[in-house]
Amino acid sequence: MSVFDRFVSRGTGEQERKSFLPTPYMKLFSVLEVSGKEAKAQYPDDSMIVDDFIWALKDACRTRYKKALNDPAPLKAETHFFLSKDRMSAYACVLPPENDGDGLTLEKFMEDMYCEGIHYGVLQEEIPQEFALGYLHIFPAARGKPFQTGEDGKVTELFQRRKNMGLEVQNGSEVDFTEGAQLQPIKKGGVICLIRPPRAGTDGMDVTGQEIPSPQTVSAFVPQGKNTVIGRGGQALIARVDGILYIENDRFCIHEQKIIDGDLDQFQGTLQISGNLYIGGNVDGGVDIQASGDIIINGKVGRARVMSTNGTIRVQQGIHGTDGETFITAACQVQSPMMEWARIEAGTSVIAEVILNSIIRCGGTVYAMSGRGMIADSQIQAGDSVLCMRIGNLAGGRSQFSVGYPPHIPELWKKLKADVANVQSTFEKLWEPITALRKKGTRISDEEEALLEQLVEQRDLCTEKRKSLAAELKAVNKTLDKKSRGRIRCEKLYPALDVQIGRSTEEITTIEENCNIHVEENRILLK
Repeated sequence: MSVFDRFVSRGTGEQERKSFLPTPYMKLFSVLEVSGKEAKAQYPDDSMIVDDFIWALKDACRTRYKKALNDPAPLKAETHFFLSKDRMSAYACVLPPENDGDGLTLEKFMEDMYCEGIHYGVLQEEIPQEFALGYLHIFPAARGKPFQTGEDGKVTELFQRRKNMGLEVQNGSEVDFTEGAQLQPIKKGGVICLIRPPRAGTDGMDVTGQEIPSPQTVSAFVPQGKNTVIGRGGQALIARVDGILYIENDRFCIHEQKIIDGDLDQFQGTLQISGNLYIGGNVDGGVDIQASGDIIINGKVGRARVMSTNGTIRVQQGIHGTDGETFITAACQVQSPMMEWARIEAGTSVIAEVILNSIIRCGGTVYAMSGRGMIADSQIQAGDSVLCMRIGNLAGGRSQFSVGYPPHIPELWKKLKADVANVQSTFEKLWEPITALRKKGTRISDEEEALLEQLVEQRDLCTEKRKSLAAELKAVNKTLDKKSRGRIRCEKLYPALDVQIGRSTEEITTIEENCNIHVEENRILLK
């Protein structure tokens, strides 16, 4: 029994259904709304199509009702079809007869659909079941076949697009580096890019039988440059020589180059390199390394001296040093996940995950914002700030941080104050014997007169030294008097921490959270 049949039988009984008067279209509207709601629940992706179809059906019902009122001649049942805008779906609904008109057979329904031009994707198995549900039932009658999109050619780049290619090492062979390395070595025959040829799609067809062509596919641009070749049957861009991979004019090129491989722990004297340096393994054994460019160490650093006179130092697996025997110096930045028992100096900044038992001096900021983000039992002098997640640990210990000024300034200030005090003490010690010898007047002996001359000469030197130190101290004080933006920020602070910002100092002996340690009006504030 259809929705309409159920509606009529409940409201008026079977006898009224066969009466002469046409069914008011408002009743038909209600039944269509119910039927549409059921269709949208079953086919939610077609909700807009069903809504548009209901509007068209309502208009048809209104027209049929007016016609039936004005003309008592029988109106037979009428099939209505509706195509989606893309013609990929066709919906159907049969309006009931009026004025004792004839019904509709399934064969006539199929003939009407064919006459409407709906030829493809007809739901042959579903239509008889849907049709049997009667009048005013909204249901899908045909579904088109969408086109299947092909795949354009694709190039998958296995290396990052880095422009730097400079590395000058006279001895050694190739090194494998991790993704974070600044330069990218590659072996002859190594795959730079994977190349996937284009794959054509398949055409589709709408319910009217009109073909829907699949978009054309295109080949991908292969970034082939100097010293690279296309191999493996056209499915890979590979290296033709050993060297450093770099990008130029949007193409991968290789600078033919030898690089150091393996550990470096037996080298005698100082290894001096012009340009960038890569070491594939660990650095230990007290070796001394100097390079004018960047230094990247793929392993760990132990007991060693490593210096970059113009670049950055990056240690991939951490600095695990020996107290007093591990020194890392870079003109720019020092990067390492772990820094322990090391003395580190950087012209710009220091980036780490953990800093333990180390002495850090840098012209910029010390960062420990990833991983554990912890700094403990360390001395840090930063020209800008210290940013970390945690200072100290549960075991206790003491750290000393000086921020906001060039790293040598606070240290120089303390030294100058001590030197001034020492010179003043020496000056005062000289004053008493000079005064005593001068009181003798003409009674002074030749030996005493010679001693007096020496003492006066020392006093004059002290006076000059005192003036010089005072001038230096004045210049340093002037620098320290400038307002500093230096800060120490951390989420958790365990005691103890000695803080110096300019001439202001503070000892923090309590556990603190969400610290923003800075200076306001010559006072160190924690928040």
